Amino acid sequence: MGSTRSVAIKDKSIITLILHSYADEDKKKILNVTANKPRIILDIINACKLPQTSSYRKINSLIKNGLLIPDGQLPRKYGKKVTKYVALFENLEINIIKNDISVMARLSEGARHAIFRMMRDKIVDFSKKQKVSSSKNYQVIKTDVISIPNDSMIPFLIKRGIVKV
Repeated sequence: MGSTRSVAIKDKSIITLILHSYADEDKKKILNVTANKPRIILDIINACKLPQTSSYRKINSLIKNGLLIPDGQLPRKYGKKVTKYVALFENLEINIIKNDISVMARLSEGARHAIFRMMRDKIVDFSKKQKVSSSKNYQVIKTDVISIPNDSMIPFLIKRGIVKV
């Protein structure tokens, strides 16, 4: 099962997204401290020693792009919960041959499990339609829907069968 963790990425927009994210020193730090250890946002900022305002913006951008994956929650005071995040990749190999760029990426174990849990626990909806199902007594049951932006890595990984659902 371990072999399913590596993926060859040839899609230009995904490669651009990865290169831009890792070219940004702050984003690279954020992705490195979450590569194998899920952390809450405050821990990420403290571990990276980055200014809060710009860190939140960069972390949110990484989440939106699917390079940081929600991985469970930590209970806090007064019944509040905060989300932990893990980096999608633990290892990247970028190959440039003439003008052709390809990326070999190794998914972090935490990210693979987190994506699988998202798929199992919720109905992931790419089309923004509300999913409904009826039970024996014809009640309409609405389910929770996670909307994942189309420019995220996650639909790409699922379509390619890299993350098995």
